[in-house]
Amino acid sequence: MSAQNFDSTSGHQGQVKFYNPGPVWVRPQVLHALGGPMMSHRSAAFSELYGRILDKLPKVFRTKVLSHTLATSATGVWEAALVSCVEGPVLSCCNGAFSDKWGEMVKRLGMEGDVVKAEWGKPILADDVKKALAAKKYAAVTVVHNETSTGTISDLPAIAKVIRENSDALILADVVTSLAGTKMEFDEWGLDVAVAGSQKALALPPGIAVYAASERAMTRAKAKKFRGLYLDLVDVETFGLKKQNPTTPSLPLLYALDVQLDHILAEGMENRWARHHAILAEVEAWAPKAGFRFLPESKANHSPTVSSLFPPEGIAPDDLNKALKKEGYTPGSGYGKFKASNIRIGHMGDVDVLSVKNYLAAIDAAVAKIRATAATAPAGAPA
Repeated sequence: MSAQNFDSTSGHQGQVKFYNPGPVWVRPQVLHALGGPMMSHRSAAFSELYGRILDKLPKVFRTKVLSHTLATSATGVWEAALVSCVEGPVLSCCNGAFSDKWGEMVKRLGMEGDVVKAEWGKPILADDVKKALAAKKYAAVTVVHNETSTGTISDLPAIAKVIRENSDALILADVVTSLAGTKMEFDEWGLDVAVAGSQKALALPPGIAVYAASERAMTRAKAKKFRGLYLDLVDVETFGLKKQNPTTPSLPLLYALDVQLDHILAEGMENRWARHHAILAEVEAWAPKAGFRFLPESKANHSPTVSSLFPPEGIAPDDLNKALKKEGYTPGSGYGKFKASNIRIGHMGDVDVLSVKNYLAAIDAAVAKIRATAATAPAGAPA
């Protein structure tokens, strides 16, 4: 089944009008699945449901290890990975709002931490990580594969390679907006913990995190005396082997995840990645002609799942998004230090190429309308 003939939207080609960078547009079939019957999470019926999920989830992470869910956002698994697996200094790779926040978490937990810093919109460079590892021994390195705040993707396999070759630090990776949206190979890249949230390229409602943890990470966790309780990854693994969760799970979202994993695997991981890259290519071809500029300067660092763009001169991002909302679209605003100066297009999950083309045309129309209104406004009047 090719990326060209698989209908990712199941009958909604060209009709998706939701471009927030997360939560993203969710297929009606997934929303319907949320209404499954209540059951005890210690019942055989639950174990049957959860067993199906545990069989499918590693195929998305591209791993042979058991993969899990937690009833938290992905941020919860950031903390779980640090508290459960890490004893010693942490090196945080920071190049945007979310990677910065993971670095801040290290300090809030009272752990010793250092930072490899890149400007927002710039990738984390493997050479910079290598230099930091040469200067000090670290127990773990945190890195965000695809920085959602800036639409910037870093070369995670190259970063992981230098970590493996130059230290025994655990590689803790945020793959929140890369998992199921672009190539992400847990085993091949030698990652130790990789975490994503349900509401991004997995195209589910928010409320659960999914993650994979290597045998190396779990060995270190089992040797650690204090791991907390709710976010103890050893407990999660122990119950996962019994096809259960240690605490009450989000049953509606597990019903939805079960349905969506079937959909994702039917499309095929490589095809799903290819569709996201085809969408990015459409945005890249359109942007310079429309007067928009990508935040990441290098094309190699353009995110396949979220584009961060500066509008043409004279077009205020807030005015542009207001105009798009009037046309029935849900646009995405900039984030953090770029909130007032750019827009983001969340083109991840089950959105199709034709829908994105229609959205880009709607942006063109909105820009033209704003310019026309400004041109006819009396001197001194607000545009």
